[in-house]
Order: sequence, then C-alpha cells, then structure tokens
Amino acid sequence: MTAILITAAGGPGAVNMTRSLQLDPGFELVGCDASEYYVHLALTPVRHLVPRSSDSEAYLAAIIRLCEQYEIALVMPNNSLEAHTLSVHRDRLPAKVFLPKPWTLDIANSKWRSWELWRSKGLPVPESWFIETRRDVADIFRRHPHRPIWVRGAGIPGKGIGGAALPCRSRAQAEAWIDFYRGWGGMMASEYLPGENLTWIGLFDHGRLVTSASRRRLAYVIPHVSPSGITGAPAISEIVHRPDLNELGPAAALAVDPELHGVSFLDFKCDEHGQPFITEMNAGRFGTTHHFYSAAGLNLPVIAARLALGMPIEPVPPVFDALPEGLLWIRTLDAGPTLISRSELAAFTATMTVGGPS
Repeated sequence: MTAILITAAGGPGAVNMTRSLQLDPGFELVGCDASEYYVHLALTPVRHLVPRSSDSEAYLAAIIRLCEQYEIALVMPNNSLEAHTLSVHRDRLPAKVFLPKPWTLDIANSKWRSWELWRSKGLPVPESWFIETRRDVADIFRRHPHRPIWVRGAGIPGKGIGGAALPCRSRAQAEAWIDFYRGWGGMMASEYLPGENLTWIGLFDHGRLVTSASRRRLAYVIPHVSPSGITGAPAISEIVHRPDLNELGPAAALAVDPELHGVSFLDFKCDEHGQPFITEMNAGRFGTTHHFYSAAGLNLPVIAARLALGMPIEPVPPVFDALPEGLLWIRTLDAGPTLISRSELAAFTATMTVGGPS
C-alpha cells in the first residue's frame, strides 16, 4: 500500500478528492485538517488536527511529523493556501508533491497579473481595468454606460478580496461595493459577458498535457446567498466537447508556465456570440466538482497521484475530451450528487412528467 496524506481533508474539495482516491485499492489515505470541526467530515480512515498553514513553520512541522509517522509517499492539498505553502517548502518534505512552482501559483492566484499576461500573449480575455480610485470607476462607466460591469477582487497579495464579485449596473453601486470590501487598489472591473460559464481542466507533467476535460456550469448551489447568483460550487454541470476550449485551455495554462506541473483548471465566460474569454486560472488544486470526472470514468486525482509517484496509468486516457459529452452532475446542499446522461434526463422527463388538468 502507498500512503497519501490529504490536507484540509474535511473541506469539500478534499472530501471529493478522497472519494476519488478511494477508488484505487493501492492507496492508503491519511487526512489532516486545521479545523477542529471540519476534520470530522474527512473520509480518510485516519484523521489528525494540524495548525493552519498561515503559521507555516508550525504547519510544516506537523505535516513532516505525519509523513514520518505514516511513511507518506505523497502529500495532496486541495486549496490554494496549503498548495502554495507546500510548493514553497517542498524540499523540506519527506514526501513528494504534485504541484506547480510557487511563482506559477502566484500568477494564477492573481486575476490581474494573469489577465495582463494572457492579454500580452494575444489570448482572448474580457476588457478589464484595475481600480485604484473613484475616477477609475467613473471612466469605466463612461465608456460602457449601457451594460453591467463585473467588479471583483484582483487577487492582489494581502488584500484578501477573493470572493467579492458583483455585476454592477451603476457607478454608485460599484463604488459602494468597493467601499464595503475596502477594495480600492485591490479590485478590478471587467466587461460583463452574458454567455455560458465554462471550465477546462488539465493534468500537466512538466509541460506535457496528459489528459483534460471540459464542462459547462448550468446552476449553482445556494445561489441566493450571492448577489450575482454565482457561487463557487456548481449544482448542475455538464460535460461538453469544444475545440475552442481544447485550444485555449492549454494555451492559457502554458502561457503562465511552459513547464507547468500538476493540475490546473481555467474558467471561461462566453459573450453573446458564444465566444469564450478566459476569466481565471486555478492551479495546484482540483476545485470541488472533480469527483464528477471520477464517477464518469476519468479519475484525475488517481492519475495525478500515479504521475507523481512514477506509477503506471492504465488505461491511458485521451489527451482531450476524455469523457463523453452530455453527462450531467447534479447536486445541492446535503443532497446528491447523481450522475445522469442528457438522454436519460430527456427520457425521464418524457415518460414520468405528470401534467395538470387538461
């Protein structure tokens, strides 16, 4: 048995990563979490409480101790903070990691820096502006008076404004939103794109794309808690095959790091004509929905672990469109998930719908 340590094991992304890794009988899983509450949600047979990664020395000491105690071969995080800490200090660990370089994570974690990079490479990105003063907001709405402007955290280190996203319809609304988050000098604005929300995910081995898949997000978990109706947790996702994503996904990821190593997923928003524009990159983690791929037949965490450990991958998955299109993943808070095909959904609707009075 090969021992793997899953960090933040009680979080939703790590719980889904555990579910995926459990499908490989050759792995023995150990979990740890910094929350005295969420650690009890971990699905690993063994669970430990550790310091938060913000206290990097105490956190690393705990991780090293667990690696030595359980003879851990691979440490797998699934959040940006721990991924960055483990990437920076990988040489101190007695186990392997499958993570991008720290500077790669820095660029990916900064929506503004990544936007500037992609624009310089000629890749499609929404028109965007960095917001420092109220005059910047006034200029933006003067240029685009007839449609909303998407205002969000720019990923500037130390600002901590990651989730503050809102389509603002007026200058006053945008300024109030920025005031609320104390976000002057830490937020950006982008043109509002009304089309589909898409995601492309890929596994890279020192710059070589190993496999990938694309999906669209049709609905979100508890959308009423977000002013935009969009949360970080899709409720309904569907596998799609799109040549444009197969071109733009690797191009955007490798523009950040030509020797990219580990998992990365790119988010896209389409305009009214269906053209996708790159909105952000998440590197070094799988997100929360990746068990969708595993249940459908593409177990990305297992493939990543086997790549990191030099183990064979059988069967070898396709590089692009590794899953059939039309597969749906349906979940919500404390319910699901369930995997169903688009044809099964249509058949159920056709045969099991009960109409009202004729």
